[in-house]
Amino acid sequence: MEIPVEGTLFPDGISERLKKLLVAIHDEAEQLLSTHAVYDVLSYGWSNEDTPNPEYVGHAMWQVNPPFEHDWEALQNDGTVTYAPTKRDEIFLLNGEDFVGTMLFARRSLGMALCYAAVANSENLSFENLEFWHEYATTLQWLNIASDRLRNFFLMARFGQTEEEYKESYKKKNNDKNTRIPYAAPFNEPLEGASDNMREVLSKLSSIATELQIQRKVRNGIVHKVATKGAGASIKILRDQREFAQSGKTIQFPTPKFEESQKAGIASPNDETVASAVQNMKFWYTYLVKASSLVFEFEYFKRKQTG
Repeated sequence: MEIPVEGTLFPDGISERLKKLLVAIHDEAEQLLSTHAVYDVLSYGWSNEDTPNPEYVGHAMWQVNPPFEHDWEALQNDGTVTYAPTKRDEIFLLNGEDFVGTMLFARRSLGMALCYAAVANSENLSFENLEFWHEYATTLQWLNIASDRLRNFFLMARFGQTEEEYKESYKKKNNDKNTRIPYAAPFNEPLEGASDNMREVLSKLSSIATELQIQRKVRNGIVHKVATKGAGASIKILRDQREFAQSGKTIQFPTPKFEESQKAGIASPNDETVASAVQNMKFWYTYLVKASSLVFEFEYFKRKQTG
């Protein structure tokens, strides 16, 4: 059923006020991200406009010479297209672009989390700074998706397989019917036949993928815990009400002291929980930047070697 709308959708003047507020929040988030050295994923490959960053050279390789490029000249000028993109091209393009997109989303949520972390204080007791934890959970969700996209890109680069094809071959090779393949499994495959430069890249990738696997495992518990914070508080109140009703006691809600608030997990300026959450987001984001650079570098060298 369509809901009738009378007049304008928003009150007069609210759009301009919101624009100014949102711009201000965006600028503050960008400043905090810069302070914490969390940059746009597309910027890591370059020391300046023309010089690749040797620490993240894979990103420069992927941007300048990707595994697939559209034939824009033919497509935009009614020309003759001579190359039919393969399924391999599609997987590289889809997962490469999706990886960058999800990293951009993760960085935006991380910036908002930093804003809420910056204003967390002992007076802000409502739902234990729930806004921060919402942004924290959202950041982890996007980082988790980004790690999936990166692995799919790597599966095609190294094995020429889709995710489903790799799962089937892994189960046959290991005589394992378990459908849940460890995240780091393809990165930890033996290195026989790899050239020296590829061996070095794959060795570094294996180490990072193991760390990412740990982060992904921890994430599930964190996201569930954040999602149920509100429900947990409501259940606590319900049980208190039940106890008061059954006992006939007078209701008394004392103001919590600072030490008690800390024990309850309520954020404060020096709350180690919030601080550790910020470090966790930064760690995961940085490791994905490093891992993606190595994956893109590996794909580039292998393409040149086999091409």
